[in-house]
Amino acid sequence: MFPKLSQYYKYAVVGLFVYMPFHIFFSQWLSTFTGYLDVWKIGKDVFAWAILIFGSALVIYAKKTNRLFWILWGLLLAYTAIHGILFITTDQPIRTGVLAMIYNTRLMWFVLIGYNLSLLVKDKAKLAKQFTKYLLVVSTIVCVVALLQWILPKDIMTHFGYSIERGVKPAFFIDDKTDLPRVMSTVRDPNSLGAFLILPILLLFNLVINNWKTNKKTLLGGVMLLHILILFLTFSRGAWLGTILAGGLYLVLTYKKQIIKYALAYKYIIIILVLIFGLFTYAMRDQYIVQNVLLHSDENTKLEDSNSLHASLIKKGVDGIADQPEGHGPGTAGLVSVHSPSGSFITENYYVQIAYEVGIFGLMIFLSWLGYLLWVLRKNMIIISALAG
Repeated sequence: MFPKLSQYYKYAVVGLFVYMPFHIFFSQWLSTFTGYLDVWKIGKDVFAWAILIFGSALVIYAKKTNRLFWILWGLLLAYTAIHGILFITTDQPIRTGVLAMIYNTRLMWFVLIGYNLSLLVKDKAKLAKQFTKYLLVVSTIVCVVALLQWILPKDIMTHFGYSIERGVKPAFFIDDKTDLPRVMSTVRDPNSLGAFLILPILLLFNLVINNWKTNKKTLLGGVMLLHILILFLTFSRGAWLGTILAGGLYLVLTYKKQIIKYALAYKYIIIILVLIFGLFTYAMRDQYIVQNVLLHSDENTKLEDSNSLHASLIKKGVDGIADQPEGHGPGTAGLVSVHSPSGSFITENYYVQIAYEVGIFGLMIFLSWLGYLLWVLRKNMIIISALAG
């Protein structure tokens, strides 16, 4: 019976993993036939919570718990508790507070759901390879949809139930300039799509390197270029920077000696290329495309300058934290704040948002969880390497 239950749990986790990038699309589209958009939106969270409890119960029953399992659960409960305390002690509508608690804690759920599965299977390297395949198949489909989105009329998503009134914009543009569209595919927005593509691009890059002497390199290289193209078409500067930093970190950790060797051998060529790129960028700084793609604004900017807006919203969030370091309550910032009596407030920085909502102590819990998780991952690089082996 137990092996069957573990297998069912794996099917459930795979289903959630594959479904998540398409959740917005399916919930918007299918709800146009069935109604109950809110039920479609919250359905995946109810399912995720159910399999989290189910998987954790299986791990405990099989006596496969360990220190990391209990630490992750402890931090999740502590983080949820501080949300609950502030929810009770602040004047937030029930719907707003509950949604905020779900949005802010579900990242921890997903990590535990995956870790439960890893504790229940024997061959962890095989499991990692399987999920790598699932991810790359899903991300490729997402990229194909994004490419079609770029080619087809920009109102195409309105035919699938997308609208501002229903909670999701049907199209995105740089500074609302219709000649500068941004793709978001089946994900909520271009920035989210860009963030989603970082890991698949790194995995594909590693696969191309590992299969350089095989016939697979052409196919893998083509798929990687498609991902990079879509990443570019999101025009998400944060995602571009994140990809560069993640790629650089991967290269340093994996090929440190080779990088130093070639950097010293070709240092003058590298310096010249960097100078040429810098001079070219400076010379083209006043061009329409450069100003809008890199700065998201020009002399004809219709909205508030993007960079100034980011800075002003972050400053507003930091000032709010300084005024009320114990937190303003879940739902007072972020996407859920559109339902808050105090009005919508997007901080433009997730860490500022967390501190604004649940205070300095809540942020410390979240950072402790994140830092511990990164430390564990760094210690187990052999498993990470197996992802694309």
